[in-house]
Amino acid sequence: MKIPARLVERIVENIIKELSDKHYVEAEDNEKFKKDLLEIINKAIAEEKEIEEQAEKLVEQHMHLIESEDIRYRTAVLKVKEKLAEERNIHLDPEERMNQVAHQIRKYIETDPTIEIFEHPNKIRRKVFEILKQLVKEEKEIDREVRQRIKSYSKKILEGTPEWRILYNRIYEDALKRRGLL
Repeated sequence: MKIPARLVERIVENIIKELSDKHYVEAEDNEKFKKDLLEIINKAIAEEKEIEEQAEKLVEQHMHLIESEDIRYRTAVLKVKEKLAEERNIHLDPEERMNQVAHQIRKYIETDPTIEIFEHPNKIRRKVFEILKQLVKEEKEIDREVRQRIKSYSKKILEGTPEWRILYNRIYEDALKRRGLL
């Protein structure tokens, strides 16, 4: 997941608002609650980013094999990512990953003595999961938009090349600015 900080913050604020408004939980210190939720989600994002970077590095180290076997760069990176994620027990499917994060948030809520729980923890987890799915949906929309714009270029740019990455990051940043997330 490549998720901007402002979007993560907005989602965390939605989680806190929903859980408080529906009287699922009550936190003694909402700022601490917010900080802790941000930490959980940002840690999950960092784990995925680390896997992505390691996969790309491994594929680049063995680029000669990929070229000789006529394997697409993205396919090779995905296969390596799958293996690395499996070793670390991290789901790559966005919805499954958000479910993992929702479980972590539920555990945090259950164990934090400054948060009072008024609903069953699984009901809380399901509500958090619903909200986190919005995060995944918005991130997918931005990624799809960026990839479509790159494909529409008259010059064919191969995914995974430095030129592609620079272009992707620039267009991604533009998309975030248009949505008010940067």
